Amino acid sequence: MTIPAQPPAEADSALRLHTSSGEIQVCGDTLHLPPPNTAPVQLAPGPLAVMRALMKAQGAVLSREHLLAMLPHCGSEHALEMWVSRLRQALPDPSMVKTVVKRGYRLVV
Repeated sequence: MTIPAQPPAEADSALRLHTSSGEIQVCGDTLHLPPPNTAPVQLAPGPLAVMRALMKAQGAVLSREHLLAMLPHCGSEHALEMWVSRLRQALPDPSMVKTVVKRGYRLVV
């Protein structure tokens, strides 16, 4: 008996975002950025979840409340802020993730 193939979990599936400087792609836990940032960046689960959410928003602002609802395993605003901070630290250009005062976060695309 053969077991039908399961679709890949969202965290394992590739996510692509076309930007003015090229394509950003997440495969598994690895972020691929357009040149000149050619070295792949491995992300921890929390920062990876934030990056995936921001990529899906395609540059739109996501409120902290919305992100917490999308990332129920995050737990608190403080944890979310730590995940965003760690994401920025992992990126070659931390300004890719912008804080929009009193509104939330967005990916600069």
